[in-house]
Amino acid sequence: MLRDWFYQLSMCAADPDVLRLAPDSFERRLREELTTIVSADDFTGWYHPTLGAPSCGPVTMTGMLLLQTRYGLTDGEIVERARRDLGFRYALRMDLPDQQPPSVSKYRGFRARLYAKKGEDFLHQRVLDRAAGEGLVPDTRLQAQDSSNTDCRGAQLDTFNLIGAAIGAVIREVARAADRTAADLAAEWQLARYLARSVKGQVDIDWSSEDERNKLLTEEIADADRLPELVAGLGLGLRPAIDQAIALAKAVARQDVELLDDGTFKIRRGTAKGRIISITDPEARHGHKTSSKTITGFKHHVQATLTSLFVTGITITDAAAHDSAASPELIEQSAAAGVKPDEVVGDQQYGTGKNIRALAAMGVTVLAKMGRTSSKTCIPKDDFRIDLEKMAVTCPQGHTTTEHTWIKDPEGSKERVRSFKFPKAVCQQCPMVQLCNNETRQGGRRSIKFSVYQEEMERKKAFNTTPRAKQVLRSRSAIERIISHLVRMGLRKARFFGQNMVQFQAYLTAAANNLQRIFTLTAPNRM
Repeated sequence: MLRDWFYQLSMCAADPDVLRLAPDSFERRLREELTTIVSADDFTGWYHPTLGAPSCGPVTMTGMLLLQTRYGLTDGEIVERARRDLGFRYALRMDLPDQQPPSVSKYRGFRARLYAKKGEDFLHQRVLDRAAGEGLVPDTRLQAQDSSNTDCRGAQLDTFNLIGAAIGAVIREVARAADRTAADLAAEWQLARYLARSVKGQVDIDWSSEDERNKLLTEEIADADRLPELVAGLGLGLRPAIDQAIALAKAVARQDVELLDDGTFKIRRGTAKGRIISITDPEARHGHKTSSKTITGFKHHVQATLTSLFVTGITITDAAAHDSAASPELIEQSAAAGVKPDEVVGDQQYGTGKNIRALAAMGVTVLAKMGRTSSKTCIPKDDFRIDLEKMAVTCPQGHTTTEHTWIKDPEGSKERVRSFKFPKAVCQQCPMVQLCNNETRQGGRRSIKFSVYQEEMERKKAFNTTPRAKQVLRSRSAIERIISHLVRMGLRKARFFGQNMVQFQAYLTAAANNLQRIFTLTAPNRM
């Protein structure tokens, strides 16, 4: 027969061994270590002096934040796990049955307050300081940098709906400021169709007709253009939020279009540089991780140690930023934590002359693979030997020239650079004349144009010829493993809107990763 009662283990008696928590598991070690990362003193002044903190205090909610990030949970999931999961309750010291987690709204309020009062990198710095203080990061001299994508949370729209959403955002912002309903204001301005989810769903046109598409596009741009006048007529005064919404509508109305001779607009071919892709997440951009891989939203840039595998720097840029754009920021972060490297290794994207020079000014050497320019029509510049001390260039056939002139920088800077030229007679008598380049094939002579960063390029080229280069460049793969851990913790997709909040998410993810590394390296049974 079925029993009419059952035995349930008391929370007071929760045993990590019975729960089969591994010695280095996040739940088991978090219980022991959380109060070494944060304490009640960190939250002094946050709560009413008489009423005190809520039943689920800030230290516990900080633990929930770390658990949530470690396992890539939603806000609702972490609250439920803290209520029902014995492992999570053990980690959070919720030993009594009447101890309950906060509601989702209170948990979100705590996270917002933590961000506002303690800053976006509070937990990341605390955990990294702990690791460095215990001597767990001995391998700081050589570190690696790499990046990957973080997809934005905002909705990505086509041009018609993007302009419509921007106009709708202005209407809603103005309605809030004027204490009116958005529907009434839109009706008054004859812009009601822009409050719908899709402008395209509100119009009845033949989408196969370019003329009708252009007519709708022109109407949308005209409506966006008259917004400032409509808003001014309400006499609301200075309203920064409204001004920002109008500026956004103006930007998206013009970024994808071109004016035709008849005064109408059409969508132009190609994608504008820095194109806004989302109204709800206007800082997100399109970008490329490789020539074939398009990314949308943001990039997370990571710097980490190669043996201990700690994240020493992490930052977010829009997806269109170059991989090396965040290198100086990563160095500054690691320096602030006392774990600044002497050298950083990266892929070819980090070996730009600009990046090498910028990091050299910060006392850091960049080690990167020498990229080779492949061409079926000419012998690349990399095959020529450049002697900066003698200011001479030697071609693959052994011919040397010191003849040069000064020209404008081909890369677009205001500086002037050297352009070395080989004698025409030498080039035309060379057995490689038909392979060298177009100039030699047409009876001319070969020239080699220096870069503004030629000295940096030569240093990188010299490093790649050393016995150490192969070993160092191979070691870079360790950071790919770290990034895979960060992605599994949820950094592939943004939890929040806006680059600042995604940066907050990145810091939390780095903190969870580093805390797990501390737990692993200090596990009792570690050999």
